[in-house]
Amino acid sequence: MRSIFIIILSVVCGFNATAQDVHNPLIPDAEKVWRSYQVLEKNKLAIIQQLDYLNNFPKTKDIFIAVFDPDDRKQLYYIYNDYLTAFEEAGKVLPDSVLKTGLGICKQMKWSSGVSDRFQHAVLVVAADHPEIFVEQAYRLKRKELEALIDYLADVESNPLCAIYQKLIANLHEVGAFNLEGMLTRAKKENTH
Repeated sequence: MRSIFIIILSVVCGFNATAQDVHNPLIPDAEKVWRSYQVLEKNKLAIIQQLDYLNNFPKTKDIFIAVFDPDDRKQLYYIYNDYLTAFEEAGKVLPDSVLKTGLGICKQMKWSSGVSDRFQHAVLVVAADHPEIFVEQAYRLKRKELEALIDYLADVESNPLCAIYQKLIANLHEVGAFNLEGMLTRAKKENTH
């Protein structure tokens, strides 16, 4: 009888741990991200797991919002920071993939505190560390998409984030991307809070 009680307790505790991590039921897009993140958590440095995570990460603003910032605050909202930190960390090894996905979402985003702010931070960090890749990905965008991306990235409020933004501008100057440097500089002056 005691062993049955222990088994039941283990099962219930296991379900409670899952319920604390996510707010079920998950939509299919959130489920994919959640599953790939669980595998990545076991070996954060494995490139294959990072690539799988990036492949399952949302590719559009609408899916990103549905997974990480839905109106009902369910899905992965309460643990979005862990997921966006993993996204940023993947940028150390796979900056091309992170920036391609990140800029694809950013070009449609509007800044707000919380999820949007944290995502902006992740993209800025990777872009500042890999300005050549940022330039390559940014110039693949249409003019209006590029302008929307610049507006979103320039809408920085916190001091540490401003430092990362300034680092991106300085690094763009170093690699000779004067056009993007100028766009980011002008946009920051226009978006000063």
